[in-house]
This record gives sequence, C-alpha cells and structure tokens, in this order.
Amino acid sequence: MKKYDFGGFQVEIDEEATRAWYEKSEEWDCTCGHCRNFVLLARERRLPAELLELLDKLCVSPAKPAYVCEMDEKEDKLWYQITYCLPGRVIQGLEQGSAVFPWGEVNFREESAPHETPEGEYMDMNLFLWLPWADGVPLHPHQIILSSDLEENTTELENLLRRVIPAALSLEGVTAPWEVDVLITDDAGIQAINRDMREVDAPTDVLSFPMFDFAPGDKPTEADIEPGSGLVPLGDMVLNIDRIRSQGEEYGHGPVRETAYLAVHSVLHLLGYDHLDEGPMKAQMRSREEAILDKLGILR
Repeated sequence: MKKYDFGGFQVEIDEEATRAWYEKSEEWDCTCGHCRNFVLLARERRLPAELLELLDKLCVSPAKPAYVCEMDEKEDKLWYQITYCLPGRVIQGLEQGSAVFPWGEVNFREESAPHETPEGEYMDMNLFLWLPWADGVPLHPHQIILSSDLEENTTELENLLRRVIPAALSLEGVTAPWEVDVLITDDAGIQAINRDMREVDAPTDVLSFPMFDFAPGDKPTEADIEPGSGLVPLGDMVLNIDRIRSQGEEYGHGPVRETAYLAVHSVLHLLGYDHLDEGPMKAQMRSREEAILDKLGILR
C-alpha cells in the first residue's frame, strides 16, 4: 500500500492490485454520444492535469473508469460524474466531504465489499466536472468490442484498431451507428475458429463474419439498427497476431501496416466486398483497401 495526497484527502492505494485489475478491464463502452465524448477526451488526455498525474502514477488508463454519467448540459459543455475504483482506503479527509478544484469536485467513498475488483478494501474516487464536447459537436454512437485471448499486452494494437476501423467505415460512407466485434488471437486460436466455423483446419491471418448480405458499396441504413442496442451489428472480425508479425516482416512494411491492412480488409468483407475471383471483384476490393490506407497515411 502506498500513500497519496489528493485535494486534501490522504489515501492508501494498493498499486499492484490496481494495475492488475485495470490491465484486464476495458475502456468505458457505453455507446451514447455523451459517453463516447468522454472516452475521446480521455484518450486524448484532455482531462484535468491533477487527475491525469494520479492515474499515470497508478498506470490506470483515463478511458477505463468504473462509471460515467452525464448529468447536465450547458452550451458546449457537459457536467459529468466519473468514478474510478481504486483498491485501498481513505486515511484522512472523509469528514470534509469533497475536495474542490477549479475544474470541479472530488470525493472518495469507502466501500465494504469489492465489486469486480481484487479481493480486499477498495474505494470509489468520484469526480464531478464540466467537460467540453470534443471538437464542439456531439459524436455519433458506435462501438468496437475488443477482446483478446492472449496473455501478452495488446494495448498498442487495440489503439490502432480503434483508429482504423471507424475511419474505414466512414470512408465507405457508413453513417448509421454501428457495432463491430474484434477478437485478437494467435495461430492456434484462429485455426480452431476456422475449423469450427468454416471447416478449414488451418490458421489464416484474418477472419470476417458479416451479419448482413450486402453487395459491395451498399450501406447499412436506419432500418438495420437493432432496437435494443440502437446500433447496426455489422459482424465479427478475428485477427491473428502471429501472422501480423510474420507477414509484416515478409512484406517489409512492419506490423502496423499489416494490422491496418487486415482490419480494413475485414471491414470491407463486413460491407459485402469479396475476392472470390482474380478478376473485377478482387481488383475492386484491393482498390478500396489501398485508397483507405492512403487516406489514413499508413503507407507501404
């Protein structure tokens, strides 16, 4: 346990337990515009400096709070409650209620039982603050559900996918709110999926499972939105990290370009593109892949 001072509060935080939990946790995944606005601001580190400094010391991503709630809107700003769950306890300061900063208020609340955290004591760090709309406009909701069955850290790859997949869909003219599920795995994992789903007992670099039978160039519409989620479920993609590395080396353009290429390739499959022949279909798909990667500035 290590002691920290924050706005007049003195707390003890179990650094090891905090890091272990947040390594496994995912970014806040609510798809409403208010929550997506917060996540974008958090990724871009446009949060109060005092908060970022504390989270950096604990190796906690700002985009991984335990709770986000937008409570009020005023001109181009939103009033948020944001909660980070920290294994530890409050030593001093509970009697003063909240710590007041120029940007808002913070309080710590001890809890008696863990909720999805390591065993032991924990506390909620609640922030109440105004945050701007990113770029001054509300964001359209969409969701990338990222998961990995690997033991290694795939944060860098995931961050790249969060940039490439929305850009590819936007450049294809998709305006309806959408959802894409992405699994990062290895040779053995993708071979098992390939065998179970396609009866092909061999590894590959990427698999795509579209939810719709689009023709190339078709776009999902409001009619394709699921009432429960408010999103169009475009389908699933599976990326093989072993092939990303080997093919990136083989083709001489490295893992970043290979990851981006396979993600764009899979997005186009979800939108009805295919390469079953060596003629017009494949040429059309290759042309769109290169055009999107060029726009992203991810060159060979």
